[in-house]
Amino acid sequence: MIIFKLFTGLVVIFLLVAFAIRNMTPVHLDFYFYKTPDIPLFVMLYLSILLGVAVAWLLVISEQLRMRIQIKKKDKRIKELEERLKELEKTGETPQQEEEHAASEGV
Repeated sequence: MIIFKLFTGLVVIFLLVAFAIRNMTPVHLDFYFYKTPDIPLFVMLYLSILLGVAVAWLLVISEQLRMRIQIKKKDKRIKELEERLKELEKTGETPQQEEEHAASEGV
């Protein structure tokens, strides 16, 4: 398995270097008030890919944090409901009987 990973890594590196050699043409980006210096095309492409990966990574991390918060809230709710069920089991009441009892007191 290690040999396969090493071979795959070497192939990827070879392809990246071959791509870089074939794309040495200097280019620049022209923003409204700023013009980038001339840099090789492959550098511009690699930086664009790197920026895209970084933005995607940040989006994934933010979604994971949001999901963790939801899981904590749901775990807390489950714990509350389990405690309520234990209390009802001690009294011998079913959740339906408790709801009926609460409804009759509210009327």
